[in-house]
Amino acid sequence: MSVAPPSPTVGALLIGGIVGPMLHGLTCSQAFMYYGRSEKDPTFMRLYVFSIWCIDSLNVFLVGHTLYYYFITSYGNPGVFQTPAWSLVLLVLVTSLVSFMVRGMFIKGIWHLSHENPILTGGLGLLSVFDLVCGLILTVKGFNVKGGGMESLKISLYLNFASAVLADAAVAVTLLNLLRGSKTGNPRRDSALGRLMLYTVNTGLLTAADATVALLTYAIMPHNFVFLTPYMILSHFYTNALFASLNARTFGKNGDHVVSVNLSMSAVSPPRYTANATSAGSHGGPELSLQIPIQTVIETRVDGSQHGSQSDNEDIKHYSLAKAM
Repeated sequence: MSVAPPSPTVGALLIGGIVGPMLHGLTCSQAFMYYGRSEKDPTFMRLYVFSIWCIDSLNVFLVGHTLYYYFITSYGNPGVFQTPAWSLVLLVLVTSLVSFMVRGMFIKGIWHLSHENPILTGGLGLLSVFDLVCGLILTVKGFNVKGGGMESLKISLYLNFASAVLADAAVAVTLLNLLRGSKTGNPRRDSALGRLMLYTVNTGLLTAADATVALLTYAIMPHNFVFLTPYMILSHFYTNALFASLNARTFGKNGDHVVSVNLSMSAVSPPRYTANATSAGSHGGPELSLQIPIQTVIETRVDGSQHGSQSDNEDIKHYSLAKAM
């Protein structure tokens, strides 16, 4: 006796499988930019970020196996949708690990920005640990699901989604408020803070929004696979949020300030003749004047005695993501 699939929305798996690798390509581009600029970062931090990228890359493999298993290997067997594939279950573990590690980086930044406030960072850390535990429980239960036992995962799915939304929103809002409260009235520094706040909103809250979509779609349509589309790409949002924040750092460490001087033109100037025809080349032709676009980056060290008092340097140390992260 054949078993009908949950609904025709199994195509949501395919959508998630297409969008996910696209976002991972953006992650790889961000990673390339980071490792080209992070020579001054500690080796442990560079390895930690690399491990996040490796785990997030595993997401692409697991999604690919899930699609192949459901649509190729089990073609013509609709009953297979009643049991989650092992790769789909492991996807929960991968997403939980990536989210926990990325939040750890942001909580580390909050630790510095809040002047090492143990209550604030401790509360955020507990929320992140709770989300990780929910993911681990859901993974274990997923491996124990038998045919037709998907309903047993309902509570665990709600807890996993809700904990992710709560933890992500709390970290993003806290970081945003700390950055906003660090403004000093200095236009240059406040402009840099504005850019960091923009990245925080666009990246940190984006993960919470994606988890919220997954939660709402599962609550409204618990018997189909629509909720899997936002969930399958969630880990890529976390990794992109981390790399975007790392690449957005403006101030260097220990008082270093990087100034980018763009000496390039919008295009190469067209050939032009000289005013004096007698200055032509040996072949009697016109002299060709070619301007080559040049772009250089000048790195200078800002002396605290020239650009502000010691308290200004302390302000930079506390609100700069270069110090925080």
